[in-house]
Amino acid sequence: MTRLLAIDPGKEKCGYALLSGPGELLDHGIIPTKEFESQFAASLSEWNPELILLGNGTYSKKIELSLSPLLRGVPYKIVDEHDSTYRARKLYFQHHPPRGIWRFIPLGLQVPPVPYDDYAAMLLGLRYLETRDRAS
Repeated sequence: MTRLLAIDPGKEKCGYALLSGPGELLDHGIIPTKEFESQFAASLSEWNPELILLGNGTYSKKIELSLSPLLRGVPYKIVDEHDSTYRARKLYFQHHPPRGIWRFIPLGLQVPPVPYDDYAAMLLGLRYLETRDRAS
């Protein structure tokens, strides 16, 4: 099974999503940026990705520099993050639909109650898989 690790880097926190080749979500979460390098190094062998995608937005160069020595031969690509935050919010609400009175408020006016950087990473991975599949 192909495993793809997508990372949405940020100054304060980094979202990650581990996806299978068909786009099934295997793991996801948010790691404080200052702890990213140590947690990434500890999890890399467990995740065992065949490719790492790194978003090109905020703080990406800094994360790329810290990741490079840890990759142990795993290839990585820098991918476009254009419009990912807005779309990630939409993806978050697909996975966690509003309840109660919040159901009646348009999603465009709502902000998730928790950070959703992992959904931005998931979106980066899904976009990559979609464009890869279209190119095949």
